[in-house]
Amino acid sequence: MSNSYAALAAYYDTIMTSGYYEYDAYARALLDHIGEGRDVLELGVGTGLACEHLLAISPAGLRITGIDHTESMLDRARARLGDRVHLVQRDILDEEPLPALFDTAYSVGGVWYGVHDGHDTWLGSHFTEDDDDLRALANVARALRPSGTLLLAVQEPHRAYTRPLPDGLHYAQKVDDHGGGRFTKDYRVLKDERVLAHQRSPFRLQPRSRADALFRRCGLRRADDGAGPFLRYVRA
Repeated sequence: MSNSYAALAAYYDTIMTSGYYEYDAYARALLDHIGEGRDVLELGVGTGLACEHLLAISPAGLRITGIDHTESMLDRARARLGDRVHLVQRDILDEEPLPALFDTAYSVGGVWYGVHDGHDTWLGSHFTEDDDDLRALANVARALRPSGTLLLAVQEPHRAYTRPLPDGLHYAQKVDDHGGGRFTKDYRVLKDERVLAHQRSPFRLQPRSRADALFRRCGLRRADDGAGPFLRYVRA
């Protein structure tokens, strides 16, 4: 999977904790959805921020595995989480079985996510082709126990903006529409107009009905009405 955040790793935590995501709200909603489950998989664990917030409010005995394909992000997750989480470098396209079966898998801005534009909910994917989505979703389905749940965090649409960060830094993002639901998003960290880090990330948006058909082909059925902080799918 080429959609790596290696170029942004040194600044990722600063960007994400400066208002990019509401991690506390996501963590509370995750805990409600996880319920009595104990084996949890985070898809695209990054530097471990979402996982850290979930651990802070979770009961004893929750076993979390976090996968990511970017080693520089995992290095930061290891420093943050220590041995509280089993961290694995893995491309979700890799068909090698994951180390366990899980009650719940979730993604907060990882491989897949929901986008709510005020009217409709869309599926966002860092894969731009159906074949890759199908292959990766099939791998996730195989990693879930029967009736296991896949949760995808819902966020606002990507848009262009610039905002200040601590230590005199600025964060800027730009979104280009290439048609057919395909986009690229450029992330930049700047200081005094000098670019310190730049990351380009392709993504794709699909109507929820079309996305649901892809999920069904992988044995995952929709289990929500498109409202709330997570899209929810269940392994058949």
